[in-house]
Amino acid sequence: MDFLLSIWNLFKEISPYLILGFIISGFLSVYLTVDTIKKYLGGDSYLSIFTATIFGIPLPLCSCGVIPVSAYLRKHGASKGATASFLISTPQTGVDSIFITYGLLGPVLAIYRPIVALFSGVLGGVLIKNFDQNLEDSNSLECEDDCCDDLESQSKVVKALKYGFERLPVDIVSPLLIGLFISALAGILIPSNYFELYGSGIVGMIIMLFLGLPTYICATASVPIAYMLYMKGFSLGAVLVFLMSGPATNATTISVCWKILGKKSTIIYLLSIIISSIIGGLLLDYFIPNVVLVNSSNDLAGHWIGANFEILCAILLAVVMMNALKIKYFKNEIQNSNSSVHQVIFVDGMTCSHCEESVNKTLLKIDGVDSVNANAKDGVVNFSGKNYSIDEIKKNILDLGFKINE
Repeated sequence: MDFLLSIWNLFKEISPYLILGFIISGFLSVYLTVDTIKKYLGGDSYLSIFTATIFGIPLPLCSCGVIPVSAYLRKHGASKGATASFLISTPQTGVDSIFITYGLLGPVLAIYRPIVALFSGVLGGVLIKNFDQNLEDSNSLECEDDCCDDLESQSKVVKALKYGFERLPVDIVSPLLIGLFISALAGILIPSNYFELYGSGIVGMIIMLFLGLPTYICATASVPIAYMLYMKGFSLGAVLVFLMSGPATNATTISVCWKILGKKSTIIYLLSIIISSIIGGLLLDYFIPNVVLVNSSNDLAGHWIGANFEILCAILLAVVMMNALKIKYFKNEIQNSNSSVHQVIFVDGMTCSHCEESVNKTLLKIDGVDSVNANAKDGVVNFSGKNYSIDEIKKNILDLGFKINE
């Protein structure tokens, strides 16, 4: 009973902030388009690096969802430095994750987190600009011009709400629920301040790096886990390291970055995330008292969010999450006509709906392909049609940065 109550309290506490984040994220997806970003990222200048970082911070893309967007920007003239800055800063934050950070960890950390993301993105871009001058892309990824577009037939408001309350929740629903589950379970099983002995200072931050870097977790889902880590004795600086390094990258992203940016830039990319996270964590622990940072949010929330409104938001969020689970795990398989050939390819590296959409749109452009259904959960791409080239289909999947299991 305590476990279920703990999950409900966490869910209720984050719901107003997450709903607001969904709304703002939806409108950002409409008005802050890839073409808009591309217009300001041309040229190999420090301004393009700074601009790429600024554009990336509010976008609600995970470390895998940002890959096709980055490939598009690189293909259309963005420098290696600007592309790296965008790759680093985008998955570290997002409007939805900033609001949920405010709800659980307080206003100071909600502001400080995007500041560290800004430093991280600029640092990576500047280092790559100065230490990797090779302009050739040994294995440059291709990204179709409209791989990240939405349906043009829909109004902007409809597209914004559809993205905010349907497409974005599909990406975060599983890791968010897992994060809430882990946070609630650990809250019951692990005594308070259990990790206090080695949860602060550089030791705690290194532990968070080893936990965060190889793990696939989005910026929003990382917050409940970070909240639990703080409550069990890790310092806020160590928690910040997890919040910055965990969402920023994972094993799949690293391998794709190797293709987009090359070996040297990928190493710089990882070092930038590590260095900025550690520096940000050390500064946070040194200058800001932990108790003030966390408790202030909950006190402030009680003044302007009434209990009834909070419950209504929790109910709305539950409906959105159930719909996302339905779309993610129970969507219809493609329909095959008797006159077309249906085939399946097993693919590694797809982790979110952005990955699925980039595969679907790319393969549908191939002559002879009538329908495509990429399924990240099962790691398969179903497609059907007549007189298509299977080699061309495989080449396009590989060009997007994914691997094929023969």
